[in-house]
Amino acid sequence: MKLVFFAAAVLAFCSSSLTAQTPSPSQDERKPDVFLDNHRPLNPKKEKAPTSRTVSGTVTDDTGQPLEGALVTLLDVKSNERRTFFTKKDGRYIFEDLAFTSDYEVVAKWKKLVSETRKLSQYDHTAKVVRLLQVGTPEGYAAPANAAAVKKDDSKKN
Repeated sequence: MKLVFFAAAVLAFCSSSLTAQTPSPSQDERKPDVFLDNHRPLNPKKEKAPTSRTVSGTVTDDTGQPLEGALVTLLDVKSNERRTFFTKKDGRYIFEDLAFTSDYEVVAKWKKLVSETRKLSQYDHTAKVVRLLQVGTPEGYAAPANAAAVKKDDSKKN
């Protein structure tokens, strides 16, 4: 019995000395006693529904070239209010702060040419609407480049 007790004591001594010889974890490897959570994930902000909408687009001719100086008119069908915008070099126009509860019509005029009327419904709840307006050349109307070519041909005949 003394031998069993002695063997148990030696075994306990050896195991404690082995654990004492293992290196202690470095400062970086130890976990802190106190947990400070300063890196909380940010709550994503809920996007609010837009309260107004925007209509934008470009005015082009038959060939797809943007038209500078075209007059774009926006008509509020409900109140009969009109807004106008002259296009820049790139042919772009924009109307902002439009109500979702009204119907609108957009039309472009350039010199004597007029585009088709494009409509925007109150049932379309898109916040940013794009309407491309093309000013077509009516039949019988010669474009300036073609008119010059016709005059040259007429001068050769005479």
